[in-house]
Amino acid sequence: MDRTKKLVRCAIYTRKSTEDGLEQEYNSLDAQYDACTAYALSQRHEGWMVTKDRYDDGGFSGGTLERPGLKRLLTDIEAGKVDIILLYKIDRLTRSLSDFAKIVEILDRKGASFVSITQSFNTTTSMGRLTLNMLLSFAQFEREVTGERIRDKIYASKRKGIWMGGPVPLGYDVVERRLVVNEPEAEQVRNIMQLYLKASSVPELVEILARNGSFTKVQRRKDGETKGGITFKRGNLYHLLSNRIYRGMTVHKGEAFDGEHEAIVTEELWNKVQTKLATQGQGGSSREVSPRTGVLAGLIYDGEGRAMILTHTQKGNRRFHYYANRYETLGDSSASRVSARDIENIIIDQLCQTLASGNKVQSMLLDGSYTSEQLHNLISRCNKLATEIGAAKYARKQEILRNVLDRIDLHDDLVVFRIDNRGLLNIIRADSSVQPAQLNLIIERQAIRVRRGKALRLVIPAPTSETDIQMRDEKLISLIAESRTIMAQITDNPDKSIPTLAAEQGRCRVRMMKVAKLTCLAPDIVTAIVEGRQPLKLTPSKLLAAELPLDWADQKRTLGFG
Repeated sequence: MDRTKKLVRCAIYTRKSTEDGLEQEYNSLDAQYDACTAYALSQRHEGWMVTKDRYDDGGFSGGTLERPGLKRLLTDIEAGKVDIILLYKIDRLTRSLSDFAKIVEILDRKGASFVSITQSFNTTTSMGRLTLNMLLSFAQFEREVTGERIRDKIYASKRKGIWMGGPVPLGYDVVERRLVVNEPEAEQVRNIMQLYLKASSVPELVEILARNGSFTKVQRRKDGETKGGITFKRGNLYHLLSNRIYRGMTVHKGEAFDGEHEAIVTEELWNKVQTKLATQGQGGSSREVSPRTGVLAGLIYDGEGRAMILTHTQKGNRRFHYYANRYETLGDSSASRVSARDIENIIIDQLCQTLASGNKVQSMLLDGSYTSEQLHNLISRCNKLATEIGAAKYARKQEILRNVLDRIDLHDDLVVFRIDNRGLLNIIRADSSVQPAQLNLIIERQAIRVRRGKALRLVIPAPTSETDIQMRDEKLISLIAESRTIMAQITDNPDKSIPTLAAEQGRCRVRMMKVAKLTCLAPDIVTAIVEGRQPLKLTPSKLLAAELPLDWADQKRTLGFG
C-alpha cells in the first residue's frame, strides 16, 4: 500500500430485524460482516482499513434509530473515529427516510460517508442521490406493508380466537401454541377475584395476597432466564381483575372475540368483579371519585400513525391523564402528549353532534332504499345514543366509543376520527335488514395545539379565525394580581427595597422583582389576559422572562399580540 495515501477507517455495521438464527455459530450478522470485510480488503490500495470494533444490531427493526450498535457507531463518528460506514445493503442502516436524513446530517458534519457493497451508486451526483432516495423509499414502503400484513394477520387470528403469544397469563400454560388451563393457577385466579369482592379496595387486596404468600406467574424466556414470581402490585392486580382472557376471550384493541381456550372464571363471578371495578377509582380508596378518563385508550394515533398510550402524572393528590407517544423509543424531541380530558371532550362532543344529525346518520347507515319508518327509527336510536354518551358511566361510555369509533388521528392542527358504521348499527341494535354504507364516515375537527412543556393543550378554534380563540389562563391572571400586591407593598414601605421585602417574606428576590415589573404592562394587554384573548403561546414563564419595553406598542409586539 502506498504509505502516502490517507488511511481510511471503515466501520462495518450489520443488522437483522429478528432474533431467529442469531444463536447459531455462524449467523446472518457474521455473513454481512465477512462480506463487508472482503470488500474493504479489495480497497486496500485506497487506504481502507476495517476498525476493530463491531457494530451489530441483532433483533432490531430498521424503522427506528433506537439501536445500541447504531448509537455506538454514531457516537464514534461524532468523535472522529470513523471515515466510512460499510453496509451489506442500504436498508441495513435504516428503512426510514427521515432517519436517513438525520444520519446523513451527522456524516456530512464530520466529513464521513457510507458504502453499500451490493448496491453501486455515487451519491455525489444528482442521479445517484435520486437512486438512493428511491431505494430508501422502497425500503420504507416494504417495512410499512410488512407491518400492515402482520397487524392484519394478528387481527384475523384473534378474531378466530387464536392465542398470538406474549406473556402467558396466570392460570394457563402454552402447549403447542395454545392456552391450556393450569388448574392450580386457575384456582389462584378465582381465589384472588373472590378476595377482591371481600376487600375494600385493590391496595388492601395487595396486602392480603402478600400475607398469604401469593406470587405472580413465572415467565420463562427463550434465553433461559425467568421473570415474575414476585408479590402482586396494584398494576398486576388491576390487569388480572379486568383480563377478559379468563372468560375464554381474546382481545384486540378493546374488541373481544370468543377464544379457543377454556374460560376459568364463571360469568357470575366476572360480572361481580367488573361491577366493583367500575364503581371504584384506581386510587384504591373508598372516597367518592371523579369520572375516570381513558375511554379512548387503544384508539388514538399521532400524525405519523404511531399509537399513543394512556399515561398520567401525579401532583399531590391530583392525577392528570394524557395520551402520549412512547418517550423511550422516540425521545423528548419528537414525543409529545396531550391532555386526555381535552381530546375526550372534543371527540365525545363531535360524536354526539354527528349522531344527532339525521343527514349524517343516513349517510352512515343506509345502503340501499328503506322505508321512512326504518329511517326514522334509526335516527331516533342514534339521538338516544348521543344523549346516553354524555350521561353514561365509565364502563358504558368506553363500550359505546370502542364500538362506534374505528380510529382517531391527532395531526398538528386537525383531529380526524373514523366512525365504524357496522359497529354503530350493532350498538343501537338496528334491524338485521339494515346494511351500513361501505365507506366509514370520516369526521375532521380543527384544533390548535398549545404546548405547555411536554404537554399539549387542545383548543377548538372559533368559526371565524384563530384570533377569536379564548382560553383564560388562571396562572397568567394570578401573576398580574401578584404584581399588584407586590407594588402595594413597595408603596407602603418606601424605606425598604425589594430584596429586603423578599427576605422578610421568605421569598425569592429575583422572582419578586420579575413579577413586580408586570405592573408596567399596557392596560389593554392586562384586559386581554383577563378575558382570555392573549396569544396562545404566551405562558407564565414566557411572560416573566420577557424583556418588557416601556412603550406599550413595543410590549404588544414583544409578547406576540400582533
